Amino acid sequence: MRISKAIGTSSAPWRERGAATACRLLAGMLLALPIGGTVAAPVDAGAHALVEQALAAMGHGRDLHHVAAIRSTAVAANYDVVEFDHADPPHVFAGVSRLAVTDDLRRDRRLVEETPLHADPAAPTPTLRTLYDGAAQQTDTRVAGRVVSSLRLDAPPSWQTDEPVRALLLAERASDLTRQPDAILHGLPQHVLAFHHGRWPVRIYLDALSGLPSAIETVRTASRAISGDIAWNAWGDLHDRTELMNYMLLDGIRYPLQSDYLRNGSELRSVTRATVQVLGAPDAVTFAMQPGAPALHTTLDQLALGEPAGQAPDPKKPIAEIAPGIVQIPGSWYSTIVRQDDGLVILDAPIAPAYAARVLAEAARRFPGLPVKAVVASTAFYWHMAGLREYAARGIPIYTRDRNVAVVRAMLAAPHTLAPDDLARAPRRADVRGVAGPTPIGTGRHAIVVMPVTEGEQPMVMSWIADARLLHTAEMVQPLGPDGALLYPESLLELKRSVRAAGIPTAGLRMIGMHMSPTPWDVLEQALRKGGG
Repeated sequence: MRISKAIGTSSAPWRERGAATACRLLAGMLLALPIGGTVAAPVDAGAHALVEQALAAMGHGRDLHHVAAIRSTAVAANYDVVEFDHADPPHVFAGVSRLAVTDDLRRDRRLVEETPLHADPAAPTPTLRTLYDGAAQQTDTRVAGRVVSSLRLDAPPSWQTDEPVRALLLAERASDLTRQPDAILHGLPQHVLAFHHGRWPVRIYLDALSGLPSAIETVRTASRAISGDIAWNAWGDLHDRTELMNYMLLDGIRYPLQSDYLRNGSELRSVTRATVQVLGAPDAVTFAMQPGAPALHTTLDQLALGEPAGQAPDPKKPIAEIAPGIVQIPGSWYSTIVRQDDGLVILDAPIAPAYAARVLAEAARRFPGLPVKAVVASTAFYWHMAGLREYAARGIPIYTRDRNVAVVRAMLAAPHTLAPDDLARAPRRADVRGVAGPTPIGTGRHAIVVMPVTEGEQPMVMSWIADARLLHTAEMVQPLGPDGALLYPESLLELKRSVRAAGIPTAGLRMIGMHMSPTPWDVLEQALRKGGG
């Protein structure tokens, strides 16, 4: 069972020891380079000589400065490591897609056309055209000229520096290009170049024998108000790495047939190219987008309460009091405020620390004078817990499934040197409480019992508010199918069995969740009967 296919898959996590170890290794290699902007430095003749040698090695007699664009076709194998039932490899295989990628080297933009390979040959095959141009992004999905329902596609890791020709040209122009100590990569000696692209530190590894690029590393942050960046923003300094291998002479230049994209040590995607074409002039038709294709400029700091994120669900519902003293904040991912006699409990902290701060401000506005005494993280999927750092910064106890404690703590400990948030500016030990069995929060009015979804493959908790006849179902129930149909019968069955095992009465019970406004329990039963469960 995969819980969040309706909002797509993102990529690559930091998990417990593997995450921390990879973070330390990459931090040692990358963050030794000064951070915070381009650093003025004397020209490093040795570094520039290595760049010239690499461009000559790739160009094979052609001057790559005169190449306008490079277009390739490829097959990509994708991995989902943002949603998981265990926190280490192997990660879930998220499918294969066909790619056509055009890198405009003169205007610093990239067009990606991605078509998933469906198991059912009769199924419609939408192609998502995504144009990356600086900080902006436009999407244009169409089949045979028709605009169809959009797929979600995240920006490739450090897309501005992951293509070897572009990266070398950027290095050549950088005012702070330096040669770093030689290194060993996969047992092979490497020359190492370092520079800044904007404020992001970059390293290029050049094979000491061939002079060809072996890997490109970039440290960056995620801040756009789109699904993929939401999955990663709370992890702070993202260490993106592109491994380049299997060089071949194609259309007169030497180019890697395979690129593997990793983030924080985990593989997101492996791309195998079938063709590479060198273009002498940019093709305006290639980069043309459909009229009205959305440009996604909004940052997470600008995302308003309840405002949908780009390439994510939009429930088109306002903030509402769903029971006396219980306020639900819909959006691409929901939060719920529960008033108890002695304070407030927040169910779920999605999207970003800045968004969580707005949820807390809304709670203070609606219930002045009452402290927030707990937040419940019903899953550890990255979109869903991205706001927890704000709660930790304020010393608010965090309740989460015992199996998710390590992931939550890893995110709370993730370095945020490039874009510090409140927790990074004033670090403190978070109060994280693992839920292994029924765990009460509060007594009296709107007392909550948080308990594991014991039958669920994914580690989640459900929160039962008995006097309001409400059950928060985490992401087990998703009304994101056609006409609001519930997705994933397997997860519905797992929830039903967990509710039965917990002894929760279902007569008159209403469900809420990460993507769900109050819905009668009978809707789940009907969906199961329809699905044969």
